[in-house]
Amino acid sequence: MEKNFKLKNQQRQGFLIFAILVIGLIWVIMLIGSAPLSNSILTGIRHLTVFTSLGIALVCYIKHYKLQQEQLKSELLLKQSQQRWQQEKAELEQQLKSQIEQCSLIEIQNTALQEISRRKDEFLRHTSHEIRTPMNGIIGSLQLLMDHLYDDQDEEVELLQQAYQSSIHLLTLVNQVLDLAKIESGCVSLEIKVIDLHACLSAAIYLQLSNLRQKGLELERQNFPQPLKVKADAMKLKQVFINIIGNAVKFTDEGQVKIITEIQSVLISSKLEKIPMAVVTIEDTGIGIDPQMQQQLFQAYKVEDERKAYPLGSTGLGLVISKHLVELMGGHIELKSSGRNQGTRVDIMLPLSEA
Repeated sequence: MEKNFKLKNQQRQGFLIFAILVIGLIWVIMLIGSAPLSNSILTGIRHLTVFTSLGIALVCYIKHYKLQQEQLKSELLLKQSQQRWQQEKAELEQQLKSQIEQCSLIEIQNTALQEISRRKDEFLRHTSHEIRTPMNGIIGSLQLLMDHLYDDQDEEVELLQQAYQSSIHLLTLVNQVLDLAKIESGCVSLEIKVIDLHACLSAAIYLQLSNLRQKGLELERQNFPQPLKVKADAMKLKQVFINIIGNAVKFTDEGQVKIITEIQSVLISSKLEKIPMAVVTIEDTGIGIDPQMQQQLFQAYKVEDERKAYPLGSTGLGLVISKHLVELMGGHIELKSSGRNQGTRVDIMLPLSEA
């Protein structure tokens, strides 16, 4: 199509030149017929030259005009091509940037998953040892009872008590592992309602009284002078208190365990304001925790660090489970310690009831 168009243009230009030459020739003949030969020829030649020049000028002008139009069209096409190229380049750069960010994020997530996998392997090895210890205690005590290898009834009762304590410890370990699995899978169901904080706390303390007496530890309570009503799940909150008080008793050889309830204005990061909350402080005079390891204790499967912090042996899941449960109830938990052999303080903050 483009070749036909060019051919037609050439034909038009040729016809135009031919028409100009014919008109010029006719004009010359007319001049020859109406004037002397010499003058007519000269005048005809002049006019022919003029007409030929005009024809050539007209053809050149037409070609020049067409060339300008084609140049403008080419420049417009070039500008549009450059704009499309710039746009496509920007889109490709954005896609490349997005891909690089995604790859970096995937790499970070992969590293985190590998670290969690490593921790879980260590945790399983450590937990297997922790589970074997009470199991061996149960099996050993029952074997001695079955073989009647005891001197009197008091020793028989002591073996039964050892088997019972070992079974309770084993059940606690299994429950902690199951609780953490439920929390990680999001299968924990809570029944949030208004409860009496002091009553729930007293029920948890009652279960630790025998352990306090056996270790000769002093229990000091400083209750808020008025009843404290909080919004929480009574069973889950009791479990949190048992975990925290149990740790305080377990890792304190001498001294006391102090439990304080009060109302404090707590800064909520999500709302950027302070609101009144019920605060339960459980403080002991036990082995304490290195400052560098305090935040790590709220991370699951940090077995190596927990061995250093808990030389008596523990899965370390009590604090992790407690933190998740308190946060699910709209609260917050903090752990503070000045260092080894400096005791530990745990603050449990819970939302107050509006009523």
